[in-house]
Amino acid sequence: MIIKMKKLLLFLPNSERDINTNLTILGELGMVHIAPFQLPKDGSIDKVGYRVKQLKKAINILNQYKSRENHPIANTNRIDKLAKDENALLEKVLNTEKEYQNLLREKEQLNENLNWFKDWGNIALDDFKLLQQKEVFVRLYLAKDKDVRVISEQEQISIVGKLNDLHQIVFVAENEDQKLNLTEVKLPEYGINEVVDLINQNDAIIKQCEDLLTTLSQHQAILVKALADESKCLDLKKVAFSGHKLDDQIVYWKGFIPEESVENLIRVAEEYSWGYVIQDPNDEEADEVPTLFKTAKWAEKIKPVMNFMGLVPGYKELDVSKIFMIFFTFFTGILVGDAGYGLVFLLITFLVHRKKKFASIIEFQLMYTLSASIMIWGILTGTYFGSAAIAEISILNQLRIEKIASFGGDSIFIQKLMFVIGAIHLSIGHLQTAWKYNNSIRAIGQLGWVAIIWGLFGVVNNLVLGLEAQPITPYLFAIGISMVALFSHTGSNFFKGMLSSIGNLPLSIINGFSDIISYIRLYAVGLSTVLMATSFNNMAIGDGVTTIASGISAIMVLILGHGLNMVLAGMAVLVHGVRLNMLEYAGHANVEFSGREFKPFKLKK
Repeated sequence: MIIKMKKLLLFLPNSERDINTNLTILGELGMVHIAPFQLPKDGSIDKVGYRVKQLKKAINILNQYKSRENHPIANTNRIDKLAKDENALLEKVLNTEKEYQNLLREKEQLNENLNWFKDWGNIALDDFKLLQQKEVFVRLYLAKDKDVRVISEQEQISIVGKLNDLHQIVFVAENEDQKLNLTEVKLPEYGINEVVDLINQNDAIIKQCEDLLTTLSQHQAILVKALADESKCLDLKKVAFSGHKLDDQIVYWKGFIPEESVENLIRVAEEYSWGYVIQDPNDEEADEVPTLFKTAKWAEKIKPVMNFMGLVPGYKELDVSKIFMIFFTFFTGILVGDAGYGLVFLLITFLVHRKKKFASIIEFQLMYTLSASIMIWGILTGTYFGSAAIAEISILNQLRIEKIASFGGDSIFIQKLMFVIGAIHLSIGHLQTAWKYNNSIRAIGQLGWVAIIWGLFGVVNNLVLGLEAQPITPYLFAIGISMVALFSHTGSNFFKGMLSSIGNLPLSIINGFSDIISYIRLYAVGLSTVLMATSFNNMAIGDGVTTIASGISAIMVLILGHGLNMVLAGMAVLVHGVRLNMLEYAGHANVEFSGREFKPFKLKK
């Protein structure tokens, strides 16, 4: 159910002190969604925003060191001073981390230098300089086999080793400009002894930085408190800037508040002498009104999917969360359709949930539900890791419904079942819209669309599956088209509305036809999941397992193959399971997901 909203105009005294005080009270009330008159762009806002980012960065840095063993460091007085000054602590954390990252990059370069000596030997760089002073120019190259064959006869060239697939070549040039057309290897910046000393020094300083950050992590709470204060300040500044100055004495804000919270707001407004106007939003403001919907607890599990896809129904649209949850769960079961896979998903969810100490997180509830749906459909179709042999086990065979079985089932019946599901899904969208217009003749037009959907269902069965059309099909079209033509548009000019409806009907009927056919994807994707699982089984153990090597190979193929298949099945759920709800069903329910989420201005007390 989408909660009814009221538009609020809030008037406050135009002084910085009064604004901050009153907006703090409003934020702690936490029930008004602010609709800004202007974007919050201001130097002071940017400054506070930058500090918030720095604090978050410092806290994330210290999080990495909280679990490490703390080693005592020198200059504890300095640490004690930092613990009393949040600015100094912030600066120290960020600077130490910056130094630490620079040291890691330097260490990487030094290790590359050290590896050079491992590849080319303990060469004294001073010898190269001495030879250069005597006009003997030694160059190092890496060359492929074909290049070596071309240059091997030259006297100035010596092949001294091989590095992977490349030959290591020493070339003594006659002059400084003489070079080979090969990949030249540059000399390192430091000699091997210097490199080892620098690495040791680098490691010592890195250890000091780590110890310091570990010690500073004990004072992380100071930065956490500072972040809370600065975040609150930032929110206040943004809301303050989003208001509109009425004159030198009054500033006002526009926002939206749930109808059920109006009395509480009025009580607070009267207590602090705020000016306010509360009224219903007009039709022109419908796109601006945020959407707050409350649904049954079991249907709330679909929120992670809708949030992930950014799906928010408009304020004037239907709350589709219940239907979305029911059919998404059902579609997931069909698209994956393997009880073995469902069990794996269930176990993974359980293990991760246990690691989170069984915290009440909605995503886990959704995964448990989807895993159960996959297992149920897999049991009904007799699908267990794509193995026909497992499906024939006595107790499992008794649970299988033969007509929809993955092995030996009736494919025509299954496809027809998918079209039935589609027709029901689309019909529900029109019935919900009819209920929305229950005080208007437009509801009759939506009932007409239900008749057309089932007429199209008969046509799809005939054209796609070759089944004989039912005698009632023409009557469904006649009744449905008449109802849609006569009652879809309301207005002062009845005939104009009817002609408009008739003009739109052909394209709408074609779209409805394609929408029903679209549900065949449930059958197709589910079948492909089973076929891939069966193929991997045949690849692994089709010829039997006769040796230890073939056994290990079979296990690897089964793990990798079924793992890949589960990943692809999961992707299919996101693509097809969401699509059928978001496009086909939502299109027939006139839901465009054009809304914006209700986000009240809220401050912690």
